[in-house]
Amino acid sequence: MKKLLIDVDDVICDNGFMWLVNDYLGTNHTLDEVTTYYVEEKFMTKEQIPDFYNYLAHKNPYLHSYVYEGAYEGLKKLNEVYDLYICSSCAIDIPVLKEASGLYYKNKYDFLIQNFPFLDINKFIFTGCKNIFNADVQIDDKLSHLQNNTPVKLMYTAYHNKEYTDEYLAAQNVKRVNNWNDILDILL
Repeated sequence: MKKLLIDVDDVICDNGFMWLVNDYLGTNHTLDEVTTYYVEEKFMTKEQIPDFYNYLAHKNPYLHSYVYEGAYEGLKKLNEVYDLYICSSCAIDIPVLKEASGLYYKNKYDFLIQNFPFLDINKFIFTGCKNIFNADVQIDDKLSHLQNNTPVKLMYTAYHNKEYTDEYLAAQNVKRVNNWNDILDILL
């Protein structure tokens, strides 16, 4: 059975981060306004960010998250034909947030078991460095996490990776997928 590594945030679900930024600022921004990975840098000054991180350290973004259309059914189908692992980054290497990483691990774990009870919890990999893992297939939204020897690398389209052209991704041995139908068309 082929091994499949799948990311959580911005692949299986929205990570709820934009909701937290808006709650903190009292605004109504959308991800359509963002092109970089760190959403807070688009809407906050450098002086605001440390206070936002203190706010973030006590919040559960998964309370404001939603499962992407087709993800539940897609994961269920893939789980039947692949040795499926959830491989998700949880380590937050920002000084004020390092202590909050443990809570973030728990929040993500709780979200997964509540929304995907058929997944094997023994196959959850919570890490900060995904490019050390190899599998037959990997799906992620962050190009830097796809820098390994995995033969089939799929990058899920997210607000922060739209600038990569198909030609650039092909040179990186990465194929773009825009939704869960694209994933299933390639993998099943």
